[in-house]
Amino acid sequence: MNTKNKTAIIVQARLGSTRLPGKVLRQIGGKTVLAHIIARLEAVSGVDCVVIATTDKESDTPVAEAAAALGAVVFRGDEADVLSRYQGAARAVDADIIMRVTSDCPLIDPEICEAVLKLRAETNADYAASNMPRLFPHGLDCETFTRSALERAAILATEPYDREHVTPWIRRAPDLRHANVTGPGWPANQHRWTLDYPEDLTFFSNLFDKLPRDRIPPWQEVLSLISQEPALVRANAMHRAANIMSDDLAAPVAVFHFEANAQIGSGHAMRCNTLQSQLEALGWRCHWAVDQKTEAFLQTSIPPAAVIRLTSAEPKAAASQITAAIGKCDVLFIDHYGTTKEFASVARKFARRIVYFDDLANREMDADIILNPTPGFTAEQYAPLNVRPARYLLGLDYALLRQQFSAKRAARLRVLAGPQSNERPQRVLVAFGGVDPLNGTGLTLDVLAKRTGFAVDVVLGSSAPHLDSIKQQIAASSGRFRLLTDVADMAGLMASSDIVIGAPGSSTWERGCLGLASLLVGIAENQRPNATIVEEIGAGLIAGFLTTETREQVAAALACGLDRLIDDPALRRKMSLAAAELWDGRGAQRVVAALQPDIPLDQERSLRLRPVEMRDEALLLNWQTAPETRRFAFSTNVPTQVEHHAWLTAKLASDRDWLLVGEVKGTPTGYVRLDWLGEDKGRPQYLISIATAPDCYRQGIASAMLRGTRALAPGAHFYAKVMAENIASLALFQRAGYSLANGYFHSLPAQREES
Repeated sequence: MNTKNKTAIIVQARLGSTRLPGKVLRQIGGKTVLAHIIARLEAVSGVDCVVIATTDKESDTPVAEAAAALGAVVFRGDEADVLSRYQGAARAVDADIIMRVTSDCPLIDPEICEAVLKLRAETNADYAASNMPRLFPHGLDCETFTRSALERAAILATEPYDREHVTPWIRRAPDLRHANVTGPGWPANQHRWTLDYPEDLTFFSNLFDKLPRDRIPPWQEVLSLISQEPALVRANAMHRAANIMSDDLAAPVAVFHFEANAQIGSGHAMRCNTLQSQLEALGWRCHWAVDQKTEAFLQTSIPPAAVIRLTSAEPKAAASQITAAIGKCDVLFIDHYGTTKEFASVARKFARRIVYFDDLANREMDADIILNPTPGFTAEQYAPLNVRPARYLLGLDYALLRQQFSAKRAARLRVLAGPQSNERPQRVLVAFGGVDPLNGTGLTLDVLAKRTGFAVDVVLGSSAPHLDSIKQQIAASSGRFRLLTDVADMAGLMASSDIVIGAPGSSTWERGCLGLASLLVGIAENQRPNATIVEEIGAGLIAGFLTTETREQVAAALACGLDRLIDDPALRRKMSLAAAELWDGRGAQRVVAALQPDIPLDQERSLRLRPVEMRDEALLLNWQTAPETRRFAFSTNVPTQVEHHAWLTAKLASDRDWLLVGEVKGTPTGYVRLDWLGEDKGRPQYLISIATAPDCYRQGIASAMLRGTRALAPGAHFYAKVMAENIASLALFQRAGYSLANGYFHSLPAQREES
């Protein structure tokens, strides 16, 4: 065998678990846990061998024998020093690339493993993973790294934690290149698919009894099954992990008050969680304040450790329940149309700031910030409705999209920029949201049944009221139609589609982010503004609204629009490019930045941070080419305009990096970069770079930007690299509390610094 770039998956396994002894040889679904894992990993393409790395203790001989009988390579090493065990196993099989999987993950997914291996190769990273942060179900974690990174860790990692858990040193090493496959996020990441407790064994036993045994079902199929049978996860729900920052009492606190039910679906929960995920990744503690109807509707999607259960809608009683649960909070988010202004006014006793999500501008509010991404609304409409001056975040720039969409945007745009295809569409996606109360899905399938030549994916929630009739339509399609319930990776599904047919609700912006031509069928009146903007910019066609038109009228218009898109690839491409031009997927960053208070400079002036936009391109280039800036830059090469444009485009396309401009009274005064480096025990790491505009030196701008970035990412570990002769910057970081170690200045969150 040619051993160049040899890839090995190494699985650590032993019998000595204190909570569930002998778990790797327990039986589930007619096979041992170890057998399930080996079979799944042998299905990963491009892998040369699977190695079971067990201990050299006599008690683990049954693991070694079972692994050998299953055809895996066996390596035995130190029980406590698992890092050295991995080093020995990698050397034994002469592996250049190593993937690490633990033996408590019987649902480990070959496709995710392949995606992580592919990403590492494409980015030439030293390390890549699927859990930075964890946005897949817990139990699908895998990580891959180079042999050289492993050898360095084996030499330099000295802490017992690093030796036991193998990769922490690699994950946080700032000079190594890290990459991550972005998972779907909520609600998929609420699931626990790892074997550690007896209750987990009960969960897996019940689950595997329902899974097919003649093939390996992908993780989305497993998730769909669980969504249809939520009783399965009750067995081990008590062991679902809390957010990594949940016990950090120094972290800022956010409370999300929203509703979700069979009438309105889970859209409010989804956009709240989109923002929550961004905040948690930066180090916030987040809680949900929801009533019993919302909790019953969301079922297992509710994060149990974060729920504040409201048993009363009376403002004072509800506010008291929140106060009793968490004390005070930094921000209260209200995304509940039944919530009165009185609740917000009472909530000011425990909430420092209040943010309203809104779509209609038709109710009284008591807000500090009002967020409405729907086009067409103005501050003048909201001012009379709000009892105090507020900041308005209005328009498409503030559309909240889950990270999975921004993560896939760059690859999708490369496809759109490639050679134009004259082919007819291969896949059509039908997606009217999880509930679809007016059954736009059924109407669309009737239209699609009369047209052939392409496959059809149909997405619905397992609680959709018309699900049974949809299943009957799909059964009659002779295999052309495929039903997917409770889809987690909507971004991946959309990215593989040529045309999307659906409602112009919040998913409008998801389709736009990925540059998809749309056919729109309205199922709610508040969707009209979205539909109008899509049609006006040429990103889609409106087939009508089931709220005001007959099903026959909508079906006829839908058939006409569909024929146009099928027969005209140039029109599809034009629509796709128009959609991608309008929505960039950075709404969550803009909202998070807007949440940050201004940073005082003196008695009269303060600094505000905002994300860099493409309109700042010339300004940033001027600053970067200024002699004062280049003097202490690590690269003295002045970027050309073309190089700068390519760099800025890539930077703004990143779903992990932050690039911010500091403004004083609306005038840009400097910028700060946060380049993502990886994670350390769930804490994000950033390399921070800062530059003040040449005409703004010695005004405290840089210090203010450092304070602002710490407020933005209170849970992050910041690294800074400063040239020894740059006296001003050395003093700047020292004044800001950064400490020097191993060639970098470091800033850690105060509370976690001692842990």
